[in-house]
Amino acid sequence: MKALAFFRHLLALLFFAALQVMVCNRISLFGYATPFIYVWMILRFDSFMSKGSVLLWSFLLGLSVDIFTATPGLNAAAATLAGMLQPSFLEISVRIDKHDVVRPSCASMGNSHFALYAFLLLFIHSLALFILRDIPIDNWGTVILSAVGSSLLSFAIIFCLDLSFSRNKDRRYTSGL
Repeated sequence: MKALAFFRHLLALLFFAALQVMVCNRISLFGYATPFIYVWMILRFDSFMSKGSVLLWSFLLGLSVDIFTATPGLNAAAATLAGMLQPSFLEISVRIDKHDVVRPSCASMGNSHFALYAFLLLFIHSLALFILRDIPIDNWGTVILSAVGSSLLSFAIIFCLDLSFSRNKDRRYTSGL
């Protein structure tokens, strides 16, 4: 079972990194909004995953995007920050019992809870990425505008995709422990 989960995460990492590098990084609305679709993988880590695993997969995902975009550690740092905050934001967004396993989605959390959870994590990721990219910061307005624009664009795409791909199997279930 663990080997299957590992390969599923590895395939997802490769897919999201390739999608980000080959498609999403080429999109720039008004010069301020670039979608960060790869963060959807971080958003979807379930509540039963250890915090160390979430951090490791988040770092590897960001690093794989960095390798192919020549951004030295920017995506890795922002993705790791998002991975660090993901379990806490998930616990805040939806009440999780000790034996519940929640795979975050519109189906398992409800649209409004997932929307708040996703937007906050996307905004923090985007803000960290643009702050790191623009050091030393000469114009905070551009950083904030880029972070808000990218968060909104990423959120719109991820929310629509999540609504399309969430199924009843994503609903909350008890682990049987």
